Amino acid sequence: MKINKKLLPFLIPVITGLIIGSVVLIIHPSTGKKIGDLIYSSGVSVDSYSYAVGKAAPSVLNIYVAQLNDDYTKPDTNNIITSASGVVYYKNGIIVTNYHVVTAGNEPDNGIWAQTRDGKIFKAFVVGTDRRTDLAVLKVETSDLPPINKVKKDPKVGDIVLAIGNPNNLGQTVTHGIISALSRSGSGLLTKDQMNIRQGVQELIQTDAPINQGNSGGALINSQGLLIGINTASFNSENTYGIGFSVPTSMVTKVVDEILAHGKVERGYLGISDAEVSSLEQSSGVTVGFIDPQGPAFGILRIGDIIKKVDGVEIEDVRQLIDLISQSKPGRKLSFEILRNNESRTESITLTEDNTSIE
Repeated sequence: MKINKKLLPFLIPVITGLIIGSVVLIIHPSTGKKIGDLIYSSGVSVDSYSYAVGKAAPSVLNIYVAQLNDDYTKPDTNNIITSASGVVYYKNGIIVTNYHVVTAGNEPDNGIWAQTRDGKIFKAFVVGTDRRTDLAVLKVETSDLPPINKVKKDPKVGDIVLAIGNPNNLGQTVTHGIISALSRSGSGLLTKDQMNIRQGVQELIQTDAPINQGNSGGALINSQGLLIGINTASFNSENTYGIGFSVPTSMVTKVVDEILAHGKVERGYLGISDAEVSSLEQSSGVTVGFIDPQGPAFGILRIGDIIKKVDGVEIEDVRQLIDLISQSKPGRKLSFEILRNNESRTESITLTEDNTSIE
């Protein structure tokens, strides 16, 4: 068989590419699956999100806090205290759920259990928790649970999202909506049942995808089946509908990694809150509205002080101040430039550890 010499310049790159591709697939078979998923997902019909659900759903679990049976080996199915959701975050049985889901698991004769969508049940152990972000890390003794795929690009307002969880213990359920807003603040739980959405460390994703009771700790995914957040709270009342919140994956990863490394998340604590309402003439800075009598700022800052700079960094708003303090380790001494009665002054404050326990 003769080959037209004019075709050689085109055939050689094609043949070379096929050879290289074959070698890569032999050495790394998973690469072929990734390429196939990419090609398939790029052509998925917008009329169905079954591909996204099929990709993510095996990594979403039902989480139960239940009383132990008589021999303390299994949950007593007649005494389920809490039913919620969780997500397989890393291999070797590392699961993420909400802090408020697992608090009852510390009580005598109670245990925490994780159930796959095909009914397998595993005893779960708490690795660590973080009330500020309402996250908890669990561990089950198995390596068979598939970790969820996580988004690498920042989500945008208007993106389609799907919430997967176990609402009202009905079993795995999928709801859908869009991202309504980003960077909603929240400082974690005020009590065991109440979330403070106004200010804090989460930078929450707001969505109108229904997040019902039991969806807590479940997955918020995009239309490609990639995790963009862990569902945590919703506003439900006669006059409110379609306001749910998720902790973004970037924040979840930071918290999980620190818990796995240290058993907890260490944050600095200043012990103030802002005045919520600022003067119209105030273009930047944070006005002190409350000072914790047990906090490090007590006796140094005063109500009405305006914090202008911290360690030379100009403070534009309370969001920036919260981030700076929470990212500083306990024991660090910071320099605060403040305005008091229109006079500038500098004070030094040594941060303590943020105690996030709930009485």
